[in-house]
Amino acid sequence: MIPLEQEPAFALHRKPYKENNYLIDIFSLNFGLFRASARIQQKKTHRKTSNYAPFLLLQISGQRKGELASLWQAEVQYDFTPRPARLLHAHYLNEILLGLLPPDDPAPTVFHQYLLALQRVDALALRQFEYTLLTHLGLLPEVAHYAEFYRLDFNDDIAILRPDSRGYNGQNLERLLHHDPDWQNPETRQLLQSLIHFYSQRRADTKRTAVALRQLLHKDRT
Repeated sequence: MIPLEQEPAFALHRKPYKENNYLIDIFSLNFGLFRASARIQQKKTHRKTSNYAPFLLLQISGQRKGELASLWQAEVQYDFTPRPARLLHAHYLNEILLGLLPPDDPAPTVFHQYLLALQRVDALALRQFEYTLLTHLGLLPEVAHYAEFYRLDFNDDIAILRPDSRGYNGQNLERLLHHDPDWQNPETRQLLQSLIHFYSQRRADTKRTAVALRQLLHKDRT
C-alpha cells in the first residue's frame, strides 16, 4: 500500500464508474500516470466532480493498492484551463500523455514541462512538450553516421533515420538529437509529430491486442 499525501497532480480524464464514483486518469509529479477512483457524495456532486476536471493543478490524498488508487481528497491549487481558442491544444497534451506514457513511470521532467505548456498552450509549447515526452521515453531516433539528409523509416516497433539524398536536414537533426532543437524550423515539427503519431498508434495496437488476449483467456476459463 502506497500513501498519497498532498501529491501534486492533474486529472487527465474522468468517467462515471459505480454509483457516486468516478474513474480518473491521474498524472502526478512523483508517481506518473495511474488510474484512481474517487467517491462523490451526492449532495456535493457538482462541486466535488469539478475538482477532477482537466487542467486543474491538484493536491491529492489517498492510497494506492494494486492497479487502482483510491482518492479521498483533491484540493485545487491553480486553474490552468485555457481560453476556448486554445482548449483543443490542451486536450492534445492530455491525449499524447495517455497514449504514450506507460503507467507507473515517474516523469517529473515531463510533469514540469506539462505545467509550462498549460501556461502558454501555443505551437512552441506543444513542440517542447512533445520533445520532452519523447526524450523521457527514449523514442528519439539515433543517427549512427552524419549525412547531409535523412529519411525517417518505421521498422516494426521503432523509428529509424537513414541517410538519403533528400529529406530531413542533417544539421537540424544534429541539433534536435543533442538537446538544442531549432524550434523555428518546420522540419522539427514534422519530425516530432511523425514520431508522436507512429508511437501512439503502436501503443494503441498493443492495447487492443492485450484486450483481445484477456477476452480469449476469459472465454477459456468459462
